[in-house]
Amino acid sequence: MTATVTGHLVWQESPTPHDSEAVILAVVLDHAHARLFLVDGEHAAELPCLVSPRMRGGKFHSDRQGSPGWGESGFQRRRREEERRHYAAVVRRLGVLTRAHGAQGLVLAGSHEVVAALRHALPPRLARMVVGTAALNPTELTSPRVLESVRALRGAAGLAAQEALVSAAVEGFAATGRAVDGLQAVLQALGRDQVHMLLVGRPQERVGYRCATSGRLVLTKAQAQGEAVIRVPDLVVAAKVETTRLGGTIAEIRDPQQAARIDGVAALLRYR
Repeated sequence: MTATVTGHLVWQESPTPHDSEAVILAVVLDHAHARLFLVDGEHAAELPCLVSPRMRGGKFHSDRQGSPGWGESGFQRRRREEERRHYAAVVRRLGVLTRAHGAQGLVLAGSHEVVAALRHALPPRLARMVVGTAALNPTELTSPRVLESVRALRGAAGLAAQEALVSAAVEGFAATGRAVDGLQAVLQALGRDQVHMLLVGRPQERVGYRCATSGRLVLTKAQAQGEAVIRVPDLVVAAKVETTRLGGTIAEIRDPQQAARIDGVAALLRYR
């Protein structure tokens, strides 16, 4: 998927709308330092920073006072090794902090060069958690700035993800048969355990019934086909509960433009 750009931030679109309360671990780094922030929906808390030791001296020129005294090739190899160790230390810290704080995503920030180097050093588990990058300067950054940036990023990412989901559903209605539209079709898919993701658009309370024997949700008593029924005051709420119980997920489509593309509710299916 393409990335959504918000100011200096780039968020890799997710197949589901990003949870505004999810804990994000943001790391803002240069070649020797890494500042770390835990961000949720309301706060950005800075954690102890990481500082890697750097070689002293005035580059590689042996005729300069205070220089390391070796040639350019050796100097550059030493610099590269220091940076490799720095990124390895950052990766270790990220691994510890994501587990300790239950972070669900990573934001990597800094110059393009250092962000690319850090991404290259990430193991698969952490690489899968990267949800965005930021061009931020660690020496000028404050916790309120981090929180403000992530909030803007969440909003833009949520709209983009909602559009991607609804577009996938609309394509599935006719082209692939892997999606259904409207409450009745969704309830029938739930009864067959087909629903992978339930898309809920504009609010609509609809009274219905649950079949006492099979547990199916139906719009009318006639659809129960002779089973005893229990009245359900809100079928959409019941459909959410049933989707979760069967291992599916819920996506709230809050953007009015996207919500208007489905008939109240829709579903992406596990199989046709």
